[in-house]
Amino acid sequence: MIENHAQFQVTQEQIQRLEQALEQLRQTASTVAFMAQAPAVVEHIRRMRAEIDMYLGLPDIESDAQGVSLSR
Repeated sequence: MIENHAQFQVTQEQIQRLEQALEQLRQTASTVAFMAQAPAVVEHIRRMRAEIDMYLGLPDIESDAQGVSLSR
């Protein structure tokens, strides 16, 4: 759980490194190897993004906005 701005920044940097590693894997690995390894990395990125959302208070915003259309 992210509790302060320093942890927030570290988490953002970790996400960026994981995304870069995922892109590198996509470019260099076979399709089979990529499909075997990518889901774990993507799940880790999703968990860290959820932590960022919680730190920023976005889950509260999301639940408050349920049913509200953002389309024009």
